[in-house]
Amino acid sequence: MKPFLFALFLTSVANLLAAADKPNIILIYTDDHGWPDVGPAGIHKDLKTPHLDALAASGVRCTDGYSSAPQCVPSRAGLMTGKYQNRINVPANGSDLTTFNKELTVAEHLKKAGYVTGQIGKWHLGPGNEIGSHGFDFFYNKNANRPCWGNFDLNGEKSKPKIKPHKEYHLDDCSAHALSFIRAQKDKPFFLYLAYRAPHVPLDAPKKHLARFPGEMPERRRQALAMIAAMDDGVGAITAELANFKLTQKTIIFYIGDNGAPLKIHKIDAPGGGPGWDGSLNEPLNGEKGMLTEGGIRVPFLVSWPGTIPAGQVYKRPVIALDATVTALELAGLKVPDLDGRNILPQLKGESDSDAHSALYWRWVGQAVVRQGDWKLLRLGSRAYLFDLATDKEEKKNLIKERPQIAAKLAALLDTWEASLPESSDFGSGITLQGNRYFDHYLDGKMQPRPQPKKASAIPDDKIFQARDKNKDGKVTLEEFIASRTGRKVPEILRHFKRRDLNKNGIWEKSEIR
Repeated sequence: MKPFLFALFLTSVANLLAAADKPNIILIYTDDHGWPDVGPAGIHKDLKTPHLDALAASGVRCTDGYSSAPQCVPSRAGLMTGKYQNRINVPANGSDLTTFNKELTVAEHLKKAGYVTGQIGKWHLGPGNEIGSHGFDFFYNKNANRPCWGNFDLNGEKSKPKIKPHKEYHLDDCSAHALSFIRAQKDKPFFLYLAYRAPHVPLDAPKKHLARFPGEMPERRRQALAMIAAMDDGVGAITAELANFKLTQKTIIFYIGDNGAPLKIHKIDAPGGGPGWDGSLNEPLNGEKGMLTEGGIRVPFLVSWPGTIPAGQVYKRPVIALDATVTALELAGLKVPDLDGRNILPQLKGESDSDAHSALYWRWVGQAVVRQGDWKLLRLGSRAYLFDLATDKEEKKNLIKERPQIAAKLAALLDTWEASLPESSDFGSGITLQGNRYFDHYLDGKMQPRPQPKKASAIPDDKIFQARDKNKDGKVTLEEFIASRTGRKVPEILRHFKRRDLNKNGIWEKSEIR
């Protein structure tokens, strides 16, 4: 064997031997999931999350766990790199991903430490067929009820990347593929990034999950509860499979949200399940997705590692999703410089009573925040707010005038941090009309009026008659009136026809036009 190849062989063997005693790492990431919408938070009684309850009981619930952005793409870029996404020019949805594509992800780092890596679910950081180029050996980019890119099957067998057909509800499908990955890799150290697209719109829970939530409630809330329960089922299946393979004490699990729930201020229960409120809740926190208030960035944050992290804890100091990345790397024996996350195991194991960070920072579309200890400074243009989160996590009392020295100290920290960012770090930094409305409503007491439903302009009957009378014989049959339309709208169309057919002879005639 040539010296170079022999050295490469020895390096590979050394990596495998070193990795053998390292823990498996599972990172579960949810989507537009409000901070109180997990059973362990003990706030909302309509949830059904027994497996998340058990996960928290086996480890720790971080009450002050944050995402690094109030929006999908930037928070995921931060999570994958362990850096504030502003540093790598991915500050908001719509950002160019050129710099991100040059960064090493947590998966690429862990591969060097001998880990097998897998991605399942929502990616949102470029084309699905390119996920493998970011360090994932196995991937299944399922985030909707449609075909997706993937390179392995439910037997855990790998193939060339290809479009996988849609067969099962996307959340259940993601859980099934997570189990197949675990079974196939159970004898090796593995890293699994499982990113459920839930309860993000479109709200699409099937009847089998919706049926678990009967009774009076907004339909969008029912959908969110069903989607959260489907994720909970996945968590239960994963923890059961780990126990089956005696991997429970060899596996650390993180369960973290990507940002707060979108409420659209009024939580309108619009039909259809598309854009709008996703049915999840942020209360009692203030604000929502798209804001750097607590409701936009504080998220569900659970960590479990039985036998290593003491069970049944509630940790009340600030941590951020970037910390999960850095904790994973250090568990693998890697020390990566210039990352913004911190290894939080000393805090979670009770070995350190200091905060993991001297301060945490955010910057997103004209807004900027610093949190140091329990003090939080929030800016939007000329607006500034100072909150003491120890006594006011709901951000109801602005102390900017009462505590000017603290405000000045935090402003200096925030200025210094912002100055360290590249010039392009605040894509779309203009203060938007919606941003102003949100701040007016949530922070300045200027309640926004509830929008009134738009009434569709009525089309005159003579215009409808002309359009339906295809053979121009002065008569419209029921078949002509329905045309080629099918599905749930047909009964409504039939009612409209009967209302126009005044003499009830099954034909709409010109003389009956009103």
